[in-house]
Amino acid sequence: MQTLFDWGWTADLADHFDQLAHDSLLPARVVRQDRQQYLVRSCARMHTAFLLGKMQYATSDPSRMPAVGDWAAIEAFDDEQAIIHAVLPRFSAFMRKEAGGRTRQQVIAANIDTVFLVSGLDHDFNLRRIERYLVQAASSGATPVIVLNKADLCDDVAARLAEVQQVASGVAVIVLSAQSGEGVEHLQAHIAPGQTIAVLGSSGVGKSTLVNRLLGADRQVTGAVREDDSRGRHTTSHRELFLLPEGGILIDTPGLRELQLWADASSLDATFVDIEALAAACRFKDCSHEVEPGCAVQEALATGDLDAERFQSYLKLRREIRYLDQRQDEVARAQAKQREKQFGKLVKKINRENPKRQ
Repeated sequence: MQTLFDWGWTADLADHFDQLAHDSLLPARVVRQDRQQYLVRSCARMHTAFLLGKMQYATSDPSRMPAVGDWAAIEAFDDEQAIIHAVLPRFSAFMRKEAGGRTRQQVIAANIDTVFLVSGLDHDFNLRRIERYLVQAASSGATPVIVLNKADLCDDVAARLAEVQQVASGVAVIVLSAQSGEGVEHLQAHIAPGQTIAVLGSSGVGKSTLVNRLLGADRQVTGAVREDDSRGRHTTSHRELFLLPEGGILIDTPGLRELQLWADASSLDATFVDIEALAAACRFKDCSHEVEPGCAVQEALATGDLDAERFQSYLKLRREIRYLDQRQDEVARAQAKQREKQFGKLVKKINRENPKRQ
């Protein structure tokens, strides 16, 4: 019989849940989300769940709403339906900036221990994209594992592996073919009962095929990719959590057309440790590594010790993070100004309605 611990329940989560002090509530994990409707797993069964009204309208920040992988406090009305009253604190989350012009974060998967960053070894192989995913993974609180899929379609696997290891210092890299099954067994070292893994990557990298292989059944629809550039279309249309046959929990996600960062400078430093080590030898502590004299980074570029494309990737990601920081500051100032304005209106209303001030 399955227990909550099979689905990732921990003593820390139990402590947070006990603080709610509400006898009618049950802990449950969000398994799937379809707009404002959720599929959640309690100790006994699956429920179709909806948000409590005041929870739905209490915030305009979508990242505070339940996401797949979250643990929630639910009230079950019968064997099938429930209401979500609260979301328990997350210990990790893989996020990205919401698409469009608004500066808001979007939760891709919550409460994950490990993230499989899947990249294809076919025509769509891209080191710069792997670096981007590593920066966001460093900010997630989960342990990244790079999964190089489609080894059967690559003419020089050893060369590709060496390139990835060069940009992914300290990160496990696994080469496999989800289609044939070759090398998939190496993922088992990163799967354990009660541990949650999120599978992330661009469209067409073979995530659904890999998920089916790990589940031992064709649960996810797979699709073909274009022969000219190996890009695929979305075959997974939603995020969903699965219990693995050998134990462990897997979150499959739709392919990401783009990954706009929601990270900070420390995540960048953790990914580009080679550049940070060089920067420590620069003449000026605030060196931008572009035009200053005595720049150790520029010297490494000149001698060929630092790859120019990797450095340009670093600069691009640094600019993106700095712009995000600036936009977050602007949003915070605008929100503070709005709160001050609303408080001023409240004070004026109280003064008008207070008879003692007439």
